[in-house]
Amino acid sequence: MLKNKTIILGVCGGIAAYKSCETVSRLKDLGADVWVVMTKSAQEFVSPLTFRTLSGNPVTTDLFAGELSNFPVPHISLTDRADLIVIAPATANIIGKIAQGIADDPLTTMVMSAKCRKLLAPAMNTNMWQNPVVHENSAKLLGLGFSFIGPEEGKLACGDSGIGRMSEPNAIVEKIVGLVSPRQDLKNQTILITAGGTRESIDPVRFIGNHSSGKMGYAIASAALERGAKVTLISGSTKINPPSGVELISVSSSKEMHEEVLRRHKDARVIIMAAAVADYEPKVTFLQKLKKDRDELTLELKKTKDILEDLGKNKNGSYLVGFSLESEDLIGNAKEKLEKKNLDMIIANDISSFDSDYIEISIIDRQGRVEEFSRAKKSDIAHRILDRIFARHVC
Repeated sequence: MLKNKTIILGVCGGIAAYKSCETVSRLKDLGADVWVVMTKSAQEFVSPLTFRTLSGNPVTTDLFAGELSNFPVPHISLTDRADLIVIAPATANIIGKIAQGIADDPLTTMVMSAKCRKLLAPAMNTNMWQNPVVHENSAKLLGLGFSFIGPEEGKLACGDSGIGRMSEPNAIVEKIVGLVSPRQDLKNQTILITAGGTRESIDPVRFIGNHSSGKMGYAIASAALERGAKVTLISGSTKINPPSGVELISVSSSKEMHEEVLRRHKDARVIIMAAAVADYEPKVTFLQKLKKDRDELTLELKKTKDILEDLGKNKNGSYLVGFSLESEDLIGNAKEKLEKKNLDMIIANDISSFDSDYIEISIIDRQGRVEEFSRAKKSDIAHRILDRIFARHVC
């Protein structure tokens, strides 16, 4: 799968460095030409000789060493032929240095000079990963086109439990294959996706809304695009930039989303309703801003139009997928919603993942099969959802 592909694997200082030995072996098994670059700290955890033996190539630890005789200027010559640079583990230090454009060692110098795609697999203590500085640096790199995998939730080397574990080698290699030799299994498929929350106006300033971030719907849109699908994304309120290549339709209210979905659903082979649409809207919308001149204010609400229910009555051969966000009886309520609204599949998740980058879901289909997925990044779960949809012979 990776024959004739050149992968540069950067290894930073952290206990997870030992996992990268398996990553090298798996990449070699898939035919990749692997070149390992180690920071000074990484050498305290794993010997360069180990990676040289596994990769079959010299290991870069010093830009001025003479061992890379075929690459007299390795940060240019080697990176020019690279199809991907992977950094695993990626520490808070390396993420910060790259984000600030620092190139003071072999690895950061190669990253700065490379034109190929870059993948980072963070690994650090939970408190470090949750530090706003690390989040800001990671967000900056995402915006610049870097890809991330993990970190995952679990027991850490320090004995704590939380988010910070590096993704397992098999997951990293799967991500590498997807980036270097992307699947095009959804090519020519048309998918309609809704995302974000709706806003129901009270007056020109105030509205009824919810805490939806839109992250899950946007992650599904990105994954579908990556796999060759033609994607229409109807989005409510969100702060996320849409993935390049998607047809974006921005809406505000549930009424606008209802109109746009019904206008476009007939062209879609698959419809994934991930938006958090308001169930109620004010009976009256005030044309002027309400003054705070009373101690109490009573608003009368009415039900909004049920987009899922209307789609379920007129699917026209499309495969309809809904989401069920619950605070109790997750599976029971999701099954009831699937039947009531004539869905083909429903994704059940609880409210703890509403505004998170991570999610734990259960997928339920028309046959009553329930498949549970442990907590992982929404970008990874998005591919699992698409896998299950298109495994149901909807193509």
